[in-house]
Amino acid sequence: MGKFLVDGAADADLAYIRDQTGFICICNAQPTNVSQGTTLSNYSLGTAAYGTANWTIGDDGSTGRKITAGAIAVPVTASGTVTHVGFYNAGTMIGVGTIAPTAVTAGGTLTVNAFDFNKVADIA
Repeated sequence: MGKFLVDGAADADLAYIRDQTGFICICNAQPTNVSQGTTLSNYSLGTAAYGTANWTIGDDGSTGRKITAGAIAVPVTASGTVTHVGFYNAGTMIGVGTIAPTAVTAGGTLTVNAFDFNKVADIA
């Protein structure tokens, strides 16, 4: 028996990430809440506005749908080594990803390259 899921159902799941994100943070450890991802925390090395226009929802090429985080230059507010990228809004940490450890210096910028953040697989 064949199985099918309309793309719009998977896209609605991924749209939550897109629609709820307001900021990106670069951190030296994994933030688990908003206060750890903001510039008031020892984790945060920088933040920037990051909204719906920064995300792209589309086909992943073979097994479902994906959401891609677009590239952005993040101002660095504290020197250290970035290991995590977080996405959050005023009250919720939406999600966190890892990046290759990258040394940054306060006053500079870090370009976070585009990457696939999440996927929703087709029904198997």
